[in-house]
Amino acid sequence: MIRYMRFAIFRKNIVWCLHKMQKIMPLSLSAPVMPTKPQIHWHCMQELKNRLQNTTEAMASVRESVASDTKSSMGDKYETAREMAQQELEKIERQVAMLQQWQGIFARIQPGQTLAFAGIGALIQTPNGTFYLAAPMGKMVVAENEIMVISPQSPAGKAMQGKKSGDSFELNGTIFQIESVA
Repeated sequence: MIRYMRFAIFRKNIVWCLHKMQKIMPLSLSAPVMPTKPQIHWHCMQELKNRLQNTTEAMASVRESVASDTKSSMGDKYETAREMAQQELEKIERQVAMLQQWQGIFARIQPGQTLAFAGIGALIQTPNGTFYLAAPMGKMVVAENEIMVISPQSPAGKAMQGKKSGDSFELNGTIFQIESVA
């Protein structure tokens, strides 16, 4: 029993030391590995799911607020508050519809498919950054890499459409060289 306790204490100390060393000097000194297109796609789907859940919860809260406001003899003050809550509800409903539309876009993309030309579902690497043509979600960090998730209808997306590895495109006066399309 004493032997086991000594081993457990020794093991605990080793783990603690390794943990402290990792904070001081990370064991991985190499650059982060570029995530695959399926990993980026999955990350985008999870982010969309989280955004949709948060927006749906906010919509339920505003609906509850609108329903709990009763007509009062106080006059215009309460009517204004009710109208503002109604406008907020309409804004959130538009956001939910937009997020559901984005989910539909991602559902149609086949992340395991390699594309030769830039189009919806393409992962495009340039020296200036990596782009995923899908929906306008903005910058995402996946496996320590920044990925710009953009719409094919955006100016950058339109400039990339139909391009292949080795081609270049111009955006805001800057020329981008496409290293790869997947």
